Amino acid sequence: MHDFRSFIQLLKDRGEIDFVSREVDRRQELAGVMHPIESSRRAYYFKNVKDAKFPVVGGLYNQLQRFGDALEHPGTEPFTHEDFDDRIESAKTSPIEPVVRESGATQENILKGDQINLKDLPVPTFFEHDSGAFITGAIGITRHPESGELNIGVYRTLITGKDRFVINASSMSDLLVNYNAWKKTGKPMPIAIALGVPPAMLVAAACKLPPNVCEYGIAGGLAGEPIELVKCQDSDLLVPASAEIIIEGTVDFSDYVENMLGEFVDQYGPETAPTTQVTTITHRNDAMFYAIVAGKNPEHNTLGGVAVYGIKRGIAAAAMAAVPEAKDIDVIFEPNMGTLAHVTIAIDKQSDEQPGEIIDRVLASHGFLGPSSRLIKRVIVVDDDIDVHNREDVQWAIWNRTAKASKYRVIPDVQSWELERAAKDGMKSLRIGIDATMDLEDAEKLMRPIIPNANEINVDDYID
Repeated sequence: MHDFRSFIQLLKDRGEIDFVSREVDRRQELAGVMHPIESSRRAYYFKNVKDAKFPVVGGLYNQLQRFGDALEHPGTEPFTHEDFDDRIESAKTSPIEPVVRESGATQENILKGDQINLKDLPVPTFFEHDSGAFITGAIGITRHPESGELNIGVYRTLITGKDRFVINASSMSDLLVNYNAWKKTGKPMPIAIALGVPPAMLVAAACKLPPNVCEYGIAGGLAGEPIELVKCQDSDLLVPASAEIIIEGTVDFSDYVENMLGEFVDQYGPETAPTTQVTTITHRNDAMFYAIVAGKNPEHNTLGGVAVYGIKRGIAAAAMAAVPEAKDIDVIFEPNMGTLAHVTIAIDKQSDEQPGEIIDRVLASHGFLGPSSRLIKRVIVVDDDIDVHNREDVQWAIWNRTAKASKYRVIPDVQSWELERAAKDGMKSLRIGIDATMDLEDAEKLMRPIIPNANEINVDDYID
């Protein structure tokens, strides 16, 4: 299975990396060159970032097929979203626990005290109104103070000084759970971030998993072999032994910083998070700095799609539990349709009141992600002759089976999550319900013309 370096070598061998020798400034010039390279679905390698001690590499996973290549997906067919989802689900059911080594390449160099200077890292500033330079390609590692469970995720990290940074945690992240738990103890919270980890580890860190499921085991399941870990210098946290760079620190809950970064839905995302004091940096002898172009860019959104699989499954499971009579359910969760989900449910309709009741039940449902209403923008109910996974079919139902205004509902002032930037005071925004089913009185005149048994015919049996 590929690690970070062997995958970069694969891309080099295939001629899929653009190398930049010219000196570039890390403040927006670097991002300005990264953007067009990545938009063409190529990787980038910057050898000379002004005043930095490490090269920058990225754009490694800016197309879905690259994840298939990194995970050595079998077969010659293109790697699909269904393949990716299946691999992740298989890893969840068959995790392989990590192994802890005495030492690893990530600790070939150990920097402490005056040797620590985050400005030695070529951290880009991406957009015009960003708060500063953000680390975007790192995984973050923490441990719950009571359960002792490790948690790994992908978090944006703002550099605020030579030895201080801010690691943001969304409202649905386990990092926020750990922040709150540690804050109650009054003790310093150890934290570490790792850059340049094996592809399987990056995927696992991006997954949205149920509580008490460790991402290291999922990464092993994806890789087909255990992830090798080493103990941090300053805490009992365990980090990938082959990582390019590890930054260790402790969280200061007395100092919170507001910050802003261009986000995946092409909007700015304001956050507030506690400061981390860096205690140690370790790195490989010839370390590379891994950077993902933030915002609505290919690698960011391709990796973000990994989290979407888990979120979609969580929403679908909650909806199915709330609507056991559903014949089929589809969940759309894509940046071009905003930051919230669109849910379509097919039913064998029994009454004209049923679709409205189903809309209410779905929005009132609750899963491991919390209240479904926080994550759902629109619920559409259709008859079971509609393919909920076919957007054209669903649109046909919406515009051909709705005549009364009451079939459209606007539900105001629903509590949303923080990534819906259009939400108003108190994170409140509207929800939409659409009853796109046939009114029972219209069932005969709204029937669709079909050819009986057409699906059972094999046309190859008829053609000479």
